[in-house]
Amino acid sequence: LVNPDPDELSLINILTEIPTDVLKTALDMEERSHVELEDNYIFVVINIPAIRGNDMYDTVPLGIFLTPDFFITVCLEESEVLYPFISNQLSTFYTYKKTRFLFQILYRTATLFLRYLQQINRRTDDIEVQLRHTTKNKDFFQLLELQKSMTYFTSALRTNGTVMERLLRLRGHSTYRHLLKMYEEDEDLLEDVIIENKQAIEMVEMYSNILMNMMNAFTSIISNNLNMVMKMLAALTITLAVPTIIFSLWGTN
Repeated sequence: LVNPDPDELSLINILTEIPTDVLKTALDMEERSHVELEDNYIFVVINIPAIRGNDMYDTVPLGIFLTPDFFITVCLEESEVLYPFISNQLSTFYTYKKTRFLFQILYRTATLFLRYLQQINRRTDDIEVQLRHTTKNKDFFQLLELQKSMTYFTSALRTNGTVMERLLRLRGHSTYRHLLKMYEEDEDLLEDVIIENKQAIEMVEMYSNILMNMMNAFTSIISNNLNMVMKMLAALTITLAVPTIIFSLWGTN
């Protein structure tokens, strides 16, 4: 479901008996990643990356429902995370393996975060080169947007990691085994996902520190350049003041 209307939500409610209010939960932009366990379904919310324009990145919630007969995704917008599954680009993807499908979505989300972080890092390097030659407000605004994107990514990756850890603890849980059938291959995949997510967290923290230090460094450089200009103007003012004083005394009656 992509930005579903009330009729679509009502149809899903009839087919799966999932309450409409719960389906709407994934449509809240402020919804954080979490797992809800019910008798007839498991509800997983993760935050996935999204591109908003040049140097602008954001995260949006993706709701995933696992029932004995259905696998449902709910999101406010089209997502690149689900594109390989919809376009049948993965040879290891089977719709009837719902648990593995869930972990594949988590893996795809983690790798997409890593890809966007690499794009942000390359863009930061380009802006740094520009700032070494000319300091423009536009470049600083771009750095600010990238810093904001890093903040969104950090929050999303940490909460997604909490979801993955909880799913890992559910392995072998008899109460939800009919909903979350986890085999050895699935456990290995989930552990790989957790490793990828931790790597993304480390990368976003490192890039955030680099970006913050770079902004502080260029701020100090601008302040130093301003001080040099002020010293030059002060020296020029004093130089001009000397002949002014002399001619003022000479012209006094």
